[in-house]
Amino acid sequence: MNRHVTRPRALLVNPWIYDFKAFDFWNKPVGLLILSSLLRKFGFELDFIDCMDRLSPHYTTNTRTDMWGRGKYHSEEVDRPKILKVVPRRYKRYGIPREIFAHAVRDLTIPDFIFITSSMTYWYQGVFEAIRILRQTFPHAHIVLGGIYATLCKRHARKFSGADTIIAGAVEEHIPELTAALGLLPGPHTMPYAFASDYSLYEKLRYAVTLTSRGCPLNCTYCATKVLCGGFTTASVDTVISQIDTIQRKTNNIAFFDDALLYNESFPELLRTIIDKKYHLDLHASNGLHCRYITEEIARLMFEANFKTIYLSLETTNPVVQQQTGGKVNTDEFRKAVKLLTKTGFTPNQIHAYILYGMPGQGYDEIIDSIKLCRDLRVNPHLCEFSPIPHTVEYHKTGFDEDTDPLHHNNLFYTWYYPEPKTDLYKRIKGYLSQAHR
Repeated sequence: MNRHVTRPRALLVNPWIYDFKAFDFWNKPVGLLILSSLLRKFGFELDFIDCMDRLSPHYTTNTRTDMWGRGKYHSEEVDRPKILKVVPRRYKRYGIPREIFAHAVRDLTIPDFIFITSSMTYWYQGVFEAIRILRQTFPHAHIVLGGIYATLCKRHARKFSGADTIIAGAVEEHIPELTAALGLLPGPHTMPYAFASDYSLYEKLRYAVTLTSRGCPLNCTYCATKVLCGGFTTASVDTVISQIDTIQRKTNNIAFFDDALLYNESFPELLRTIIDKKYHLDLHASNGLHCRYITEEIARLMFEANFKTIYLSLETTNPVVQQQTGGKVNTDEFRKAVKLLTKTGFTPNQIHAYILYGMPGQGYDEIIDSIKLCRDLRVNPHLCEFSPIPHTVEYHKTGFDEDTDPLHHNNLFYTWYYPEPKTDLYKRIKGYLSQAHR
């Protein structure tokens, strides 16, 4: 290893996924990339390892990529945890090989801080594995764990992760106190939410993701965005355009990752600016748009701005469940949104709909009816297995609490096998979905 340097240094790590299935669906560690931008402003030297980057120089397997930059990860089969033994499927570690990660880490300059992000709560095994390797390699570095798992399962993370500090919520708010505590940097005690992701960390990109807002104003019973982000905050149009200007030098595929993209009152202005600039971009709305806010103007602007894929949040056609889960959308609003999008010029094949299944109390007929609606409108239905997310209303219905091992949150395990196998029911639903795609 090289000698220590005088400027503060941080290593940023996006760890592996441990699961029965995983796919690179425009997955970038946005929070970690935003953190990188902020650390640079504080004068940090940075190193970065993204275990899930399929274009990484550490990635040893070439995988197929579709026209929008998505594709399968390299994977290696590993033993299933005891909790998940009931699932008769192969359990894998997705991402760069473990030994290559360990070798790459050993070649790095010693960091003062190691920042590790986390995503799905039930993917914590990848987080723990990365921390074990990093602790062995850099025993004196201060390891900070943030992200979704760290926020929603803070007690579990404190007890088992091995990190020195667990950050819940926006990590940028804690940077000054972390650095000041080690006598590295002075500075203010708080920082505002940031939006600029540091894509200079990547040598190559087939796609990038960006945000125009953080948080969501709604209160869906199955969603923890309020816990993760607090309120609803927007970026200026200039900030987003500056990000796009940077990204388009490396790739023309950009996915918007907002939880409430259309709720941003500046979004129409952003679209007009994108149109005026005549970018050669392929844009994607991947995170489930709120149908209620799709107007004729929005549909037209998104089409002219060259959105290629539109994902809508349908969740269910059951009006009772729609209201009980937060009233985000009703069936008429979904129909109207599809009509406006197709009238504008989008083909039905460009329009996708998320349908939730496996939620406590959800019936077979409700799911089939949702698929039928999509088939009638000729749009693409996608079944989303329910995952119990801590701190949500639906989570409390499961009987789980903060001491429940997060592996119980695994969507395949919970939907198909907990508390008892429901494979026959969901095989029938999957079969019907296959017919709907023909």
